[in-house]
Amino acid sequence: MKRKGWMFLVLVILIGAKGNSLQARSQKGCDTVLYFVYENAPRMEKILPGPPALQDARFYYDWVQYCDTKALRDTPRGDTARKDARFSASYMMERFGQAIGCKMTPATHPELFQLLNSIHAAERSAGASAKKYFRRKRPYQQFHEPTGLPQHERATDFTSYPSGHTSSAWLAGMLFSALAPDCQEAIMKTAYEMGQSRVILGFHYQSDVDDGRLTGSVVFARLCSEPAFLQQLQKAQKEFNRNRLGV
Repeated sequence: MKRKGWMFLVLVILIGAKGNSLQARSQKGCDTVLYFVYENAPRMEKILPGPPALQDARFYYDWVQYCDTKALRDTPRGDTARKDARFSASYMMERFGQAIGCKMTPATHPELFQLLNSIHAAERSAGASAKKYFRRKRPYQQFHEPTGLPQHERATDFTSYPSGHTSSAWLAGMLFSALAPDCQEAIMKTAYEMGQSRVILGFHYQSDVDDGRLTGSVVFARLCSEPAFLQQLQKAQKEFNRNRLGV
């Protein structure tokens, strides 16, 4: 995205612009649509139960999951978890394409690529206020232990709850389920596994991931009320069918 485009986007968010969907040109030539701005996004801190306190029984479950999954980091499942840390529309197409049994790229599915970029922007708008409100320490910060991706660690990045990677993966899973309902089980299993990857790596607790899935569901429901989203979904569906089924 060009410098002026970024400045415009920031200005729009700051002033809480309302009305029709807004677009900003990305570096790759794809339009990222703001289906709703930050001020109009679902306030997940008003929906989610919040992270468990250290003395809460729910935290014991978080701790058990953290301890149990650490052993997976040096296995093939750990390798998959590290790949799942990639946070891009291209990777979502690759990962869910494996579940559906078809190859998808930004070049072959530009409408879908735009849609994935746009729903990610929507998820970030919804999750940002909750992360800021709860300011939960990540497991590696709480326990002072390394993660499966040390280059991604941040000493004061207290944004563990809810998991953004998980909510984006779950949201993408719901989108792909709409496009290919015959593969829904495989698609949502993939979305589930992508969330669990965050627990394996030590970047999120299980409760972060569980409520990240709820966040993804809430955002998807919100998007379904937006005409611009539904219009783009229809374009992506036609494109998907044309590439997959030849119709």
